[in-house]
Amino acid sequence: MTLNPLRAPALAALLLAAAMAPTANAATANMSFSQGERNGVCMVGFKGPNAPGTESQMTLQFTYRVKDGNVGATILVNGWERAQEADPEKNIPMTLVFDTGKSAPARSGGYDSGFNDSAWAGWGAGEASYKLYALMDGASTVRVLFDGMDLGPFDLQFKGIAHSVLKTCADRVRAAAN
Repeated sequence: MTLNPLRAPALAALLLAAAMAPTANAATANMSFSQGERNGVCMVGFKGPNAPGTESQMTLQFTYRVKDGNVGATILVNGWERAQEADPEKNIPMTLVFDTGKSAPARSGGYDSGFNDSAWAGWGAGEASYKLYALMDGASTVRVLFDGMDLGPFDLQFKGIAHSVLKTCADRVRAAAN
């Protein structure tokens, strides 16, 4: 995904705040994530390790559907034979385990293969999505448990940034609708 110039001011403010925050050492902030919005769905993605059995890097993408708060997570990768050969109709829920020690099991999930090979999960509108969204607020890393595999860790860059990016996008989408 590419950065939309209309969203650059919000991202710039977020990056400035992160850069000015006190740190344990004086290292320069080095952030690497993608963000976007399409049809009322906000998304933020973080690079992680290679998919099992491949030399292809995975991206963990969180989505937030603004109209009902439904949260999803998808592992995106190219050339993942496991996803290509999987039954796309089989329900394989995913669990996200955050560095805070808290976890969020999805109600549904599975494999998909198309433009990207993927493992996806949905928490559904309501309480389960609210819980996952709140857990993102205090997290810096997450592990993805899926189909007997531990995929991760995924570095969420700074504590709460996944939540913050999705919230900023959702606020912007709501404001544009009014």
